[in-house]
Amino acid sequence: MQNIYKYLKSAIDGESKTEKQHDLNVFKKSEELALKYGIRYDGKSFVPDDLELADATFEAGIELLHSAGVYCKSTERVIQIDEEDILKSLNVINPLEIGRLKEKVTVTHRYPLSPVPPIIIGGPMGGSVSEENFLYINLSSVLENVVQGIYSGAMKQFCGEYIRPKSPLEMLAVLKAARNERLATKIGGREGLALMGPSTPTLPASYLLVSSDELYSRYDPQEVYMDDLKVDYETLCKCIFHQEHGNHYISGQVPVFGGPCIGSAEGLAIIDVAETLQSKVLAHSSIHASGASHAATGSSSAKEIMWASNLSSLAISRNMDYYTARYYWNAAGISTDMMFYETAAQAIGDTVCGRDMLLGPVGARGGVPDHSSGLESRFMGEIAQMATHLSLSEANRLVEKLYSKYEKRLTNPPEGKPFDKCYRVKSEYDLEPTEEYTSIYRKVSYEIMGNFPGEAF
Repeated sequence: MQNIYKYLKSAIDGESKTEKQHDLNVFKKSEELALKYGIRYDGKSFVPDDLELADATFEAGIELLHSAGVYCKSTERVIQIDEEDILKSLNVINPLEIGRLKEKVTVTHRYPLSPVPPIIIGGPMGGSVSEENFLYINLSSVLENVVQGIYSGAMKQFCGEYIRPKSPLEMLAVLKAARNERLATKIGGREGLALMGPSTPTLPASYLLVSSDELYSRYDPQEVYMDDLKVDYETLCKCIFHQEHGNHYISGQVPVFGGPCIGSAEGLAIIDVAETLQSKVLAHSSIHASGASHAATGSSSAKEIMWASNLSSLAISRNMDYYTARYYWNAAGISTDMMFYETAAQAIGDTVCGRDMLLGPVGARGGVPDHSSGLESRFMGEIAQMATHLSLSEANRLVEKLYSKYEKRLTNPPEGKPFDKCYRVKSEYDLEPTEEYTSIYRKVSYEIMGNFPGEAF
């Protein structure tokens, strides 16, 4: 709590700035640091193999966090982060166990080219989910053996009524969502499977409402969301609550390439490192999740995003002890070949670059309801397992081939089909992907693995 108290004081007494001024400062400083440290994107590669470049990116991230600080939106002041606090945090890590009972999982701290695959967390992952399909979508991930936890989606309705943000109805919806997530683990015979979220709330009280042994226990990483090197009082309150109760919690950030702070792939990589350091030093979260997206496509599978994310992952996994995860925001809808190609391209890079946990994936950029399924999470896990046998250069060549399969469709991706159109659902005890959906999955899997007759890469 000492650091939080110190930085709370800084949020009150720090330099006064507007949010726009802070954004501009982060933008300028990240671009300056890219020049200073010789960080250059060649516009071609997807998985960097220059380890000195990764180390330089890490140093730039430290300097950015220390020089720009963290903007407190509640006080409109800048929290200055001590460089000493950053350096002291680098080699400190607490063992992380998620889930309970027979579903308890010890999260391995991975390094680049680790032979151990990342933890696979399925589920809608903050994407929009309809009330009627909420249970079934979560259950479809629970039923996949490769899935080691589920990340909840955002329920948009309660009893047929659209949920007004920050209303009592939201609290009822959050309770229903959390109970359905836990119910899914019981129906699927995997009670105790780790939950992550919740994703429905806009009220701090809604988050804390479901923090209990029954729903989100201390072994179910609870969501604490932050923006680009920013924080607010609500976020800090959640951090204090979880620390006091000994809960694991995950800090999520989704920087936007082309947004007010980020104008280049190099800047994104540096900011990604700085935000990870912010999560450890200021928020003290158990896990940091990054999910950078491209403003032009809304996806995390664009070339610049993957290169920057992979570079920052290399930088972090080589230079600090901390658990990191990545959100997958795919442009295509589910039940399309493009959705699988996008997932594979990202999972390969994340695996070889040392990411500890993969989240999702979600189709249709998370904005269209019900574009998540257990089959997609199964595929993500299988690709990650395969990627543990690849070098950085081999991974880059494979991702390049995958990207060529969907590059021209990023701005106009296929819509796909929502969950209830590509899963056969008779009851909670009888659901499976349709034959059409399964055939797409098999074709792309064989294509990537090199076993599909006449159609291998």
